[in-house]
Amino acid sequence: MNENAIRLLMFEDNPGDVALIREQLSESGGFFEILSFDLLSQGLEFLATNNVDVVLLDLGLPDSQGLNTIEMVMAKNPSVPIIILTGLDDEKIAMEAVRRGAQDYLIKGSASIEILARIIHYSMERKNAEKELKLSIERFSRALSDTVKAMAMAVEIRDPYTAGHQRRGAGLARAIALEMRLDPRQIEGVQLACMIHDIGKISIPSEILSKPCLLSSLEISLIKVHPQVGYDILKEIDFPWPIAQAVLQHHERIDGSGYPEGLKNSDIILEARILAVADVVEAISSHRPYRPAFGLKEALSEIDRKQGILYDPVVVKSCLKLFQDKNYVF
Repeated sequence: MNENAIRLLMFEDNPGDVALIREQLSESGGFFEILSFDLLSQGLEFLATNNVDVVLLDLGLPDSQGLNTIEMVMAKNPSVPIIILTGLDDEKIAMEAVRRGAQDYLIKGSASIEILARIIHYSMERKNAEKELKLSIERFSRALSDTVKAMAMAVEIRDPYTAGHQRRGAGLARAIALEMRLDPRQIEGVQLACMIHDIGKISIPSEILSKPCLLSSLEISLIKVHPQVGYDILKEIDFPWPIAQAVLQHHERIDGSGYPEGLKNSDIILEARILAVADVVEAISSHRPYRPAFGLKEALSEIDRKQGILYDPVVVKSCLKLFQDKNYVF
């Protein structure tokens, strides 16, 4: 058999249709290795342990009927292109088949030799293009993640007294998001936003950041600018997550008493509401230049007392559960 042959798996219970497809493809000038099964169960067993380039799937088999067969094939091999080859000439079924993951929908006897061979080649090219696109997106996401980590290190180097604050806060923010069962992509965005939520502090004089006593009202006013500065730094970066908005809003409070815009409730994005709780818990429980650490017990008591007032109660409950029931540690 030619090493470059396309390995085609047919789910078809009509021997005449199998013979016709074999004949058509052999006359197309291409190289095909055709394997066929008249039962879905047998074909799925083969697919689970063998490499196949394309699946030709009949929707009506002795042991299976309907569109659910598409999901069953994809469960065995999510990446294999599926072409429906059926006698059902129904536009609605065709559209639903494509929506469920089929590459194409052909009516038996309607496709010429050239068209069938072309569709098989196209389905493979499309799957390969989708795979390359997915890999490109993954590489892009990793590059963005590395950029965020570099930014976080820049902030920590400039402000050694809060070194690790963003990292510890990011770990807690991620754990809270996981506890809330958010989408994996949203969880990643929460973690990365928390890793650089204080990037705006690079605009604040280091003598203020490291001052070993209480700050004056003017100094506090300068520090309160850091969410806006952070937003201005990040807003032009085309992140696939709302990182700039989360950084801008991480000091907002759901009763409107926060800054810089005094937002309330759902006007504050969820990522920022998670950041707010993680940030406060880490800050209260840790040492600062102007005060000793108050400890984790005080930090958890603070968010518990003020849930529904300053902090999102769903976020707070998830955070408390981590420490009280799941033994979370920084």
